[in-house]
Amino acid sequence: MAKIVLLGFGAAFFPALLACVAILISRPRPRRLILAFYLGGLLTSVASGLVVLSVFEDGGEIAGSTASAPHGSISIAIGVVGLFFAWLLVSRRGRALVDGWRARHPRRREHPPREGPSWVERRLSKATVRIAFVVGAAINLPGPFYLLALGDLATGYSSAEQLLLIALFNAIMFLLLEVPLVGYVVDPDWTEGAVADVGAWLNANGLRIVGTLIALFSGGLLVQGFGAT
Repeated sequence: MAKIVLLGFGAAFFPALLACVAILISRPRPRRLILAFYLGGLLTSVASGLVVLSVFEDGGEIAGSTASAPHGSISIAIGVVGLFFAWLLVSRRGRALVDGWRARHPRRREHPPREGPSWVERRLSKATVRIAFVVGAAINLPGPFYLLALGDLATGYSSAEQLLLIALFNAIMFLLLEVPLVGYVVDPDWTEGAVADVGAWLNANGLRIVGTLIALFSGGLLVQGFGAT
């Protein structure tokens, strides 16, 4: 169970979800958008998790890995690549290398860049509840942390325990959405200010958080891979 909890926290800071949370809570009056995104993501995550779990229980494989025993060479390869990307995100030298590469390879534009909000920001400022629900449903298919948790659940747990642990995993994974939703009910005024502060902090520190989590995840894959070879 402890492994499921740790993987749930890792999934809560997975890049795509973290980016969406940062965008949502930075919108004016984000309560309805957060709720719609949460419901769409939860529906997809639980349903797809049950499907993947059934595949693992039937002995299915993903990229040469079984539910309980990832292939050693694949784990090592992914771990090495993951540590490299984590270094790029976390270290000053890594970010400097990325910035230098971008400076040497500028994107070709047919038109000069426009001043003001980006295309994404303009679309998000007009986002509706329906769009938030659809985006939440679209990006919350099982990621690597969820797949590892489901692989662990596929062996040694009863059906009732599997359902409870899937619910627990998703409750942890969506904490960054659940906490403000509860806050809006308990103390809307305080929550508005807190959400704005958290949004600014995520925007400033999101890359370091993601890089650290990728490093921890990749290190675990290396240990697992060398142990399996």
